[in-house]
Amino acid sequence: MKGLMDFLQNKLAPVGEKISKQRHLKALREGFMLAMPLVLVGSIFLLLASFPIPAYTTWLTKTGIGPMLTRLANNSFGLIALLTTFGVAYRLAESYKVEGLPAGALAVASMLLVTPPLISKTGATTAQGVPYSALGGQGLFTAIVVGYITAEIYRWFIQKNFVIKMPESVPKVVGQSFMALTPGAVILIFFELINIVLTQVHIVSLNSLLAVVIGLPLGLIADSIGGTFLAIFLNSLFWFCGVNGGQVANTVMQPIWLQFTDANRVALQHGAAVLPHIITQPFIDLFVYMGGGGATIGLAICLMFFSKSKEYKTLGKVSGIPALFNINTAILFSFPTVLNPIMLIPFIINPMINALVTYLAMLWHWIPYTTGVMLPWTTPPIIGGFLATGGSWSAAVLQLVLVIISVLIYYPFFKAADNAHLKAEQAK
Repeated sequence: MKGLMDFLQNKLAPVGEKISKQRHLKALREGFMLAMPLVLVGSIFLLLASFPIPAYTTWLTKTGIGPMLTRLANNSFGLIALLTTFGVAYRLAESYKVEGLPAGALAVASMLLVTPPLISKTGATTAQGVPYSALGGQGLFTAIVVGYITAEIYRWFIQKNFVIKMPESVPKVVGQSFMALTPGAVILIFFELINIVLTQVHIVSLNSLLAVVIGLPLGLIADSIGGTFLAIFLNSLFWFCGVNGGQVANTVMQPIWLQFTDANRVALQHGAAVLPHIITQPFIDLFVYMGGGGATIGLAICLMFFSKSKEYKTLGKVSGIPALFNINTAILFSFPTVLNPIMLIPFIINPMINALVTYLAMLWHWIPYTTGVMLPWTTPPIIGGFLATGGSWSAAVLQLVLVIISVLIYYPFFKAADNAHLKAEQAK
């Protein structure tokens, strides 16, 4: 055990720390965060439009409010890829100490450029539009790639001074606009050349290419319980080492889980009898990581109600309420679970069991799939399960069962730590 702890602390933890601070992964995380407000607002409209009460949905249709709510969801949640490409380019450019706004704007223009338009002909009139599907979850991989490439080209031109410079008397905003002319032209020409090359080899779009090259293999991993176990294991292992596991493992998986979430939203809007994906971002946030990393809600309850150690009783009072909102910083570093050999097994096993039980419950149709509604990860159990599944009480009950399972898993390990701590307090 000592050799394992040395490896985790001295070898694995520094690697995880470097990965979490890598500029491209950091830009991806922060880029998603810029899009999250629209995703959460869109989820509210989706929840209002799809609440499973027949009389209510009939009233929405008759009054015309239903289509209005759908438009509001499409123009918020449905634009996640467009906002993500702006956020990724913006944050990546800033990480190089160059102005981020022009990079973000050029990334949006590039994203629209590589998106095949919808063409409608009415007589001699031709109209073009942009498909929502390409700007929502389906376009996330394209958004990330376009954001990265745009920011890299833009910052290279700025850092190499291959720009048009205006006199110092010119306002700063105007000067920055002229500085973006040269890299902007190169970026747009670059992506148009990609369009031409893809057309020549009979590939519909960059989105179609990336969906096969990147999306297909990652999708197979993220959509399976085995791949989800791997992501959970890495998340818990890095958290155990004191490194934010979500910034290491979830950064790679989150684009796919968000894509699956949006696919369920779109399928629900089209009246699909069965939604396409079990494992989505709400599945991970609300059913797997109840209480935070390591699914420590059971440990928080043990600290609140079963502690004999005075210090642990105090910690239970401090950490209990935040744990209901999936915030467990006090438990991680004060109990601690970080680098505590006693807690390694439940810290890894508990979220895996949560994932397996929830997956099987959805697979066997005991509870509905998540509907595409994105809730804040701080949503408490029971409320989160009810809302994420379109108002299913069975999902709320499942969350309660998972909380009980978490208590049962953590209790023997907690009891061993509590007894040891109590003896140490009595000795003092």
